[in-house]
Amino acid sequence: MALIKVQGIVLKQINIGESDKIITIFTDKLGKIQAVAHGSRKTKSKLMSSTQTFSYCEYVLYKGRSLYTISQAEIKESFQFILDDLYTLTYCSYITELVDALTQDNEINIELFLLILKTFYLMTDEAIDKEILLRTFELKSMSISGYMPNVSTCSICRAKDRKIAIFSIENGGVICEECARNGNHGISISPSTLSVIRFMLKTNIERIKTLKVSDSAKDELKVIMKNYIKYYLEKDFKSLEFLDDLRQTENKGK
Repeated sequence: MALIKVQGIVLKQINIGESDKIITIFTDKLGKIQAVAHGSRKTKSKLMSSTQTFSYCEYVLYKGRSLYTISQAEIKESFQFILDDLYTLTYCSYITELVDALTQDNEINIELFLLILKTFYLMTDEAIDKEILLRTFELKSMSISGYMPNVSTCSICRAKDRKIAIFSIENGGVICEECARNGNHGISISPSTLSVIRFMLKTNIERIKTLKVSDSAKDELKVIMKNYIKYYLEKDFKSLEFLDDLRQTENKGK
């Protein structure tokens, strides 16, 4: 029985039997896998902490017929601070949902793996606007996974020097004013929002703490990314729905 050592981030967990779990782990060497953690729900289990959602651990696994089994685990970062704030918890829950939707089992994507880690660590930085961090993660994770939006030229005529008017979900990017007048439809995008998107795509995610974004640009970004992701992944995300409900409830209380 060959043992395999990997680093991984727990995306989700399912309870089975009286004390076991099946966890979905996004790993550096194997991609996304499912692994059984025997006895991990027992109070004194050595695997209890290392099988919690968001945990970043080093795992020793062996392969069964259909699932891996966890033999040993060492926590590198539990990210338990995520649980201390409802917004942070919802943001990170959405990140794990999005990664799960973007990835197929056993497909290695080390760039995406590192992006998740960086994003989780940045969630601890009080100087960072977490909403902008989330938008950046959306853009970068979609791009890494083969869904990079075109924001450099008009997606219809390919002109580089025309003023951009709209973002077309169906055409996968921006459209100039002239092509928009010819009947192409999309979401209005301001020059400032377009600049923010370009900055997010070309810059290391750590640098977004220097990014100042207006409320109107935030609103445009949110609408664009929500529709873009839904269109290409054909999925609604429970965490986003909860986040919208949370904000509505908070706004009513003001």
